[in-house]
Amino acid sequence: MTTHLLDLPNEVLEIITFYVIDGIWKNDVRDFLSFTSTCQRLYLLSHDEKYWKKMVARRDPINKELSENRTWLDYCKHIYLMRTILPDELENTVSRYDDGYFCTIEKILIWPNKIRIYIDERGDNSLGSIQHPRSSKIASVKDEQIGSYIREPVSPSDSQFSIEDEKSQYLGYLDFFIHLSLDHIEKVLVFQYGAAGYATIKLFKLEQAFLDKYNFTMSKC
Repeated sequence: MTTHLLDLPNEVLEIITFYVIDGIWKNDVRDFLSFTSTCQRLYLLSHDEKYWKKMVARRDPINKELSENRTWLDYCKHIYLMRTILPDELENTVSRYDDGYFCTIEKILIWPNKIRIYIDERGDNSLGSIQHPRSSKIASVKDEQIGSYIREPVSPSDSQFSIEDEKSQYLGYLDFFIHLSLDHIEKVLVFQYGAAGYATIKLFKLEQAFLDKYNFTMSKC
């Protein structure tokens, strides 16, 4: 079996790189050119789709084909950068209007620039049709702002539902484009279902323990 250099974990590649840089160079110019040549070759290899297809197979072995205009590298970034937050890891999971109308958070998927919230909204039609999920909103706020009017809310950018019945239930997900950066540290992500009347709930706080648990890498805006 042939093992390629890029099959190695990033940590191992870093060790190799710094071993070369920190080693004793007998001929600075030659060794510098040798190292830059190696980096150039690694760069070319990093754009070889067969490596990324193999990486995808480790995380998502069922997926054998890609949609049009999507590369294995793009899909690899998608699945490896995604984090899943389950209901028992959230501080609150129900945005309620009353006993007859309430939205339950089933799980949350997080990417560097997007949050996908899976919802199960129920209504008993006692007050008429359910408010549409696309009117929902999220925001990153300070602790003392929870429960008050949400300033600068983020509305859904996309959605998909397997059940879409305004009389009884909406089941599916909402996508929100939001870049969780260092500016959000110690802030709380809140969610409110619908246009009005539903409770604003605290999902999670972006504190260091949370970042460490899910291995988040934060950057500046």
